[in-house]
Amino acid sequence: MAETPSYRYDPWRFLKIGLIMLGCIFVFSTAVYYLLGVYYHKNWTLMDCVFMVAITLSTIGYGDWLDLRGKTLAEIFTILLAFVGIGVPAFLISTVTALIVDGTIGDTVRRKRMQQEISKLSGHTIVCGAGSVGEHCIRELLKLGRKIVVIDYDAERLKHLQFELGAFPYVVGSAENDETLVAAGIKRAGFLIAALTDDKNNLFITLSANVLNPKIRIASKAIDDNVRRKMLQAGAASVVSPSAIGGLRLVSELVRPATTNFLDGMLRDRTAVRFGELTLRAPSVLIGKTLNEAALRQKADVLIVAAKSAGDTAFTYNPKADFGLKDGCVLVVMGPTEEIERLRPVFGDDGQIASPTDAELRGRG
Repeated sequence: MAETPSYRYDPWRFLKIGLIMLGCIFVFSTAVYYLLGVYYHKNWTLMDCVFMVAITLSTIGYGDWLDLRGKTLAEIFTILLAFVGIGVPAFLISTVTALIVDGTIGDTVRRKRMQQEISKLSGHTIVCGAGSVGEHCIRELLKLGRKIVVIDYDAERLKHLQFELGAFPYVVGSAENDETLVAAGIKRAGFLIAALTDDKNNLFITLSANVLNPKIRIASKAIDDNVRRKMLQAGAASVVSPSAIGGLRLVSELVRPATTNFLDGMLRDRTAVRFGELTLRAPSVLIGKTLNEAALRQKADVLIVAAKSAGDTAFTYNPKADFGLKDGCVLVVMGPTEEIERLRPVFGDDGQIASPTDAELRGRG
């Protein structure tokens, strides 16, 4: 048996219908009055007819503006128009009132403003899903000062997060739809986090995002370890299992509690001390220098934790002073967020993702 379609009250639709009805009645009534004036040999101008319709529909009642006394056809038509004038304007007023009370007008203005803001973003991070995992991603990205756009189907959830975490642009809809991803600026984005509840949805988002923007760097959540390889083949740069991380955290609380407390304190520190990643890109003046010659500690208060040359898969921890800085090399540093960001212009790092290397593209296949 076919399902009965469910209808949802749409005040905007009713407002459009009401305005169309009012416009049609206005034009028709003006034409009728004008023709009646011709019929009764009265010199009624078009503006007189328009004004007569306006005062009748609005129930203002300035009197017999067109002198209809004794003109039976005109009087009957005016009676009918007066009854219509009670219904249509009342319908429009109730619809507008519903829009104001429900906050629909404010939401529409807010969404248009956010869409304009999104259209100006480039190299930003798209967070798909504002659930428990997505909330932590949003919180951390905002602490890091990153430009973000959040996608979720629950508008109330997004408003709550805005109230709790601060303002950020969002798109209400399903992240599995290409139209929603495009609305979030997927073609200009640098990063994407797939944090939906279902693995297959995250897999589909990863595949869609990689098709829409092959240069984007994708981090995806996966509950089932068997999905990990499929995620990587679909275009994810990294796949994170919350259950695996949770297990590691439980062990860390037992075997290395001091280190765990230190990292927790770092995350909660109001000075926002974080690990950061800096990529050296041409034409930076640091290319060809050693760490000692670069004198990074004089430029910003950061600690160099590890370094990796372009093309290498392993990091060199606590690199020596003679470590050579070449185009494409990556430094992992630790320090206040503002100090790390101070180094980005020196490195030529704009925070956006570079084009994937041939090795990375082969790995995706």
